[in-house]
Amino acid sequence: MSEATSPTEAPPRIRKAWAVRVPWHDGHMIYYGPSAGKVLEEAWRSLSDTRDLRIMDVRVLRAAYRDQKLPARHPIADQLTKEETHCLLHAFGGNDCPYRAGNRDYFYTTRDDPPLVGLTNHGLMKPMDGDQFGENMTYFVLTKLGKHVARSLVRTYRHA
Repeated sequence: MSEATSPTEAPPRIRKAWAVRVPWHDGHMIYYGPSAGKVLEEAWRSLSDTRDLRIMDVRVLRAAYRDQKLPARHPIADQLTKEETHCLLHAFGGNDCPYRAGNRDYFYTTRDDPPLVGLTNHGLMKPMDGDQFGENMTYFVLTKLGKHVARSLVRTYRHA
């Protein structure tokens, strides 16, 4: 048994990393995807608009050293409403692009916004003291637990 899991914990989810090499680039670019074929398709589509690039010129190699470990779904997540889940992921920056998740930790709204009050009651967010930039307006900031729960809800890949 690894040190990361106990008998009751699910193993972490792995976001696989792939090194993509193209002829005009000195190094490589890191892409995330479930397979080399999916990464090749995404890389070729994103790169072929700017260069005369053939798909056979793109090389994709596994880059396990850049894998990202995402925690298994946290039990608190099952207690959240759809709106609370959306707000939690928005505050974490993980709604649109899972690779940007964690780039923020706040949500700006009214102090009595129901989903944010619910997240506060779960211990996932905390409102700042006093009004911020307007009457009854504040930033709700993710707690340490809130960041962990949000990370457990982030999709593994962009199109998953």
